[in-house]
Amino acid sequence: MKLFGLFLSFTLLFLCPFISQADVPELSRQPPRPIVFVHNDRSKSDPQQVHISLVGKDHMRVTFITEDNKVESVVEYGKQPGKYDGKATGECTSYKYFFYKSGKIHHVKIGPLQSNTTYYYRCGGNGPEFSFKTPPSTFPVEFAIVGDLGQTEWTAATLSHINSQDYDVFLLPGDLSYADTHQPLWDSFGRLVEPLASKRPWMVTEGNHEIEFFPIIEHTTFKSYNARWLMPHTESFSTSNLYYSFDVAGVHTVMLGSYTDFDCESDQYQWLQADLAKVDRKTTPWVVVLLHAPWYNTNEAHEGEGESMREAMESLLFNARVDVVFSGHVHAYERFKRVYNNKADPCGPIHITIGDGGNREGLALSFKKPPSPLSEFRESSFGHGRLKVMDGKRAHWSWHRNNDSNSLLADEVHISLAGKDHMRVTYTTDDLNVASMVEYGKHPKKYDKKTAGESTSYTYFFYNSGKIHHVKIGPLKPNTKYYYRCGGHGDEFSFKTPPSKFPIEFAVAGDLGQTDWTVRTLDQIRKRDFDVFLLPGDLSYADTHQPLWDSFGRLLETLASTRPWMVTEGNHEIESFQTNDHISFKSYNARWLMPHAESLSHSNLYYSFDVAGVHTVMLGSYTPYESHSDQYHWLQADLRKEVDRKKTPWLVVVMHTPWYSTNKAHYGEGEKMRSALESLLYRAQVDVVFAGHVHTYERFKPIYNKKADPCGPMYITIGDGGNREGLALRFKKPQSPLSEFRESSFGHGRLRIIDHKRAHWSWHRNNDEMSSIADEVSFESPRTSSHCHSNRYRGEI
Repeated sequence: MKLFGLFLSFTLLFLCPFISQADVPELSRQPPRPIVFVHNDRSKSDPQQVHISLVGKDHMRVTFITEDNKVESVVEYGKQPGKYDGKATGECTSYKYFFYKSGKIHHVKIGPLQSNTTYYYRCGGNGPEFSFKTPPSTFPVEFAIVGDLGQTEWTAATLSHINSQDYDVFLLPGDLSYADTHQPLWDSFGRLVEPLASKRPWMVTEGNHEIEFFPIIEHTTFKSYNARWLMPHTESFSTSNLYYSFDVAGVHTVMLGSYTDFDCESDQYQWLQADLAKVDRKTTPWVVVLLHAPWYNTNEAHEGEGESMREAMESLLFNARVDVVFSGHVHAYERFKRVYNNKADPCGPIHITIGDGGNREGLALSFKKPPSPLSEFRESSFGHGRLKVMDGKRAHWSWHRNNDSNSLLADEVHISLAGKDHMRVTYTTDDLNVASMVEYGKHPKKYDKKTAGESTSYTYFFYNSGKIHHVKIGPLKPNTKYYYRCGGHGDEFSFKTPPSKFPIEFAVAGDLGQTDWTVRTLDQIRKRDFDVFLLPGDLSYADTHQPLWDSFGRLLETLASTRPWMVTEGNHEIESFQTNDHISFKSYNARWLMPHAESLSHSNLYYSFDVAGVHTVMLGSYTPYESHSDQYHWLQADLRKEVDRKKTPWLVVVMHTPWYSTNKAHYGEGEKMRSALESLLYRAQVDVVFAGHVHTYERFKPIYNKKADPCGPMYITIGDGGNREGLALRFKKPQSPLSEFRESSFGHGRLRIIDHKRAHWSWHRNNDEMSSIADEVSFESPRTSSHCHSNRYRGEI
């Protein structure tokens, strides 16, 4: 499962010794997880498997693949979305392997580029727009590092954790796709990593799983790897794509090849000797080396396989005063002291094995005992590392255990409000024997309360969900931080309860999905605190592909486990299949249990809740809402009985399908629901209505019955969370006088209720790396107007 809080770190200081750590107790290990095969959902002419790599000073290589051989090897780029003032043409290649024929593989070198700058780019003259940020030219600079990646559910968890925190360059010391001659897995791997590899440079070297030699049939080694992952070997005067070097922000990085000749007569040896001799430590004070087979290793897996390479090359690295050596191959994590020639040496490099990316072969569990005094820390867990070089003398290394496997404990954790002073904790476990139980308290690791809950599971075609636990805890104090643990062991999480009085802030985003844009939206939301998250439908975009529900839960866990998420359904939650599964909302209802019972609703698709003087109603756009329906009668009763405007002076409504929209997408789909329910909201003096569905942002004036009315609610469409279907770009022209602001961009909103009369709304455009406020308005509730407060407008609900 996820774990971001659990990590091991130390500071590399040239002036002080390292922290020593004894051998740690063994943890319970999970078996390998299934392969994640990512299919192509784009047209033949659209670019796919996009990744970027550094190539010489101030340049970047963009690599992409098309199924259409007529697409040109061209990249357009610029500093503003959709505006490309630069254009470069590159080269292309393809290859055959048995009966497999690759697509057209394009390599385009673009630049010169400014450092630490976001660029937007398009490949092949059409298709989606991508963006990347160039690394800085000066310290600090941060590298994300992981080896033996593969493409399993563990890999997806590792990539999700890496993506949760920014970095400048990705380093991969071999064993990428684990295709092992099955070429479609190279395509799947390219699609899997594209959300990360298209926006930060990925610098890789080869491992044994890239060799792909096949007796009699295929004698060319590294054929697929060399065609797909072209690295800057020419720019660094290497004659082979299997070893090269590059500079970034004062760090010289050398990528070595463990599976090409390395003895003192070899081209690689001669190149390395010349490359290290050229390093000016005044301008590049740090030297880092990556290779696949580790030279130092206390695991029984692959023991001694790097020894001959160590004997041949170690003295070159020692004499060049290399700082750190990273390797993979062994599917575990291990950090050594500074070492040279099998002895501790303060002038030698630190050796770190990090072959724990998530591959299909699983973990290397057998470490030798007792541990070597040279080994500082070792553990068999999946994870990734971070090397942050702060200046010319100081660096910080941290290893982040995924702990995604405490899946056996708590996976896909989220919390939601559940009646007065209570919270519902929802988590999923693969192990059906784990108890539905949450321990919690106000201090870390000190749980003075414990609550049991309920569990459920479901099947969908051949898919069987894990055990889904729902545990209601409380009573809880407002505006208070609680620490909690699910299932009796595993990771510790924490949340903060909302305040009991103003001010209070809601984060709002609809049609979220789980794309690179989604990640950016969540990153922007994370940058500023909030009290409650509102999501007006279309959560995971699983669309019957159930593993995407699991992936979605893992993606948002770092946010949804810390603040309550209150959601309603959208059309992508229906998932009814005519021939096999007739139960609508099966997955949604099992995974996202909302407080419908606490708000006297008969359905999880509509409910209400109170928090800090705000009564929020979540309506269902895809369940009956006519005047004879259960939802209509429930809403009528809820607005009449539950809303005391002296205690809860603000009234907010959330639904999926917008009642007012000037976009051509889904135009008029909310009209029937508006005709049925609008008068109820108007008479109750609802303040704001949020909707999604249309993948854009639009804010309207206060409206009632299609006319501007100061006593009506403000309508806001915010279906711009980042979904895979893209933006709704076509607004009707001219703009309706009822529409105050509209824009087709991804982003999120913030509703801050200041007191019983005043509120502030802001919409934050993602704008890639930084959230910018594009629209904002301060307003007062129409309830405060004597005109709207008259009996004429209050009516009888």
